[in-house]
Amino acid sequence: MNCAQRSPTRMAVVRIARSWIGTPYHHQASLIGCGTDCLGLVRGIWRELYGTEPATLPPYTRDWAEATGRETLLDAARRHLVEVENEKAQPGDVLVFRLRECLPAKHVAILATGTTMIHAMEGVSVAEVAFAPWWRRHLAGVFSFPGIED
Repeated sequence: MNCAQRSPTRMAVVRIARSWIGTPYHHQASLIGCGTDCLGLVRGIWRELYGTEPATLPPYTRDWAEATGRETLLDAARRHLVEVENEKAQPGDVLVFRLRECLPAKHVAILATGTTMIHAMEGVSVAEVAFAPWWRRHLAGVFSFPGIED
């Protein structure tokens, strides 16, 4: 996004995320219509909002969080996004999940409505699904894109 453009809006984030629906899952990918993983979805939205990504991502394995034991995903979200209280999540926010209580966070989604989210999971294409109680219990953090407007 150049200086002459307006700040991104929450609805723009949701619109962009919905444009990825149907993109097949592909580990480490981030190309709309071709393949993406959960992080690739967020990276693709970032590129559409701001142009280039804020950092170069190193290759990562499917078990990267378990292997390192570090909160790599949450730390990166805190560096590049704006943390908000979990209870104040709004459409367009990035949701970060801990899939198991004892493990580091390793999944992300975009909140689409108060009751749905958009994400990529292994074995299925990007989809808008219920932000169900299971997901709510595993929420590790909520973040807004920088400079977002309502």
